[in-house]
Amino acid sequence: MFRREQYNRTAQDNQCRHNLRRKFDRFMNESGSFGRNNKAYIPVNIAENEEFYQVQVYAAGRSKEQFQVNINDQILTISCKEAELEPGMKYIYQEQQLSAFERAFQLQDEVFLDNVHASFEDGVLTVILQKDPTKIKPAQEVVVS
Repeated sequence: MFRREQYNRTAQDNQCRHNLRRKFDRFMNESGSFGRNNKAYIPVNIAENEEFYQVQVYAAGRSKEQFQVNINDQILTISCKEAELEPGMKYIYQEQQLSAFERAFQLQDEVFLDNVHASFEDGVLTVILQKDPTKIKPAQEVVVS
């Protein structure tokens, strides 16, 4: 049988709970990936194979016309304009932020800048960066003495 007095919190338990809650709230407000104030956090995956690099930007609720992809001085910059609601609509509750964002990535020398492709499908922007076979350095084995 459960006894209610067994579950009453002591003053020390309440203080500990308060400190944990305060720390959690601060984490949620300041964290790069989970913070409510960080409206521009957009997840990105980068993969590679022998022929190319693949950058995937996960941006549901966007359209391809909102994106701009640039390469300047070996830096790939992906930016997106703020999404707009249909006229007459307003949010009454919003978990996904659709504000403008920009992400930048330093490219390796082996990327062939004349052959870059970008596509947007099902909320994912995919940028393909071909590797330049003339600049790819072969693996080298070092003999341990």
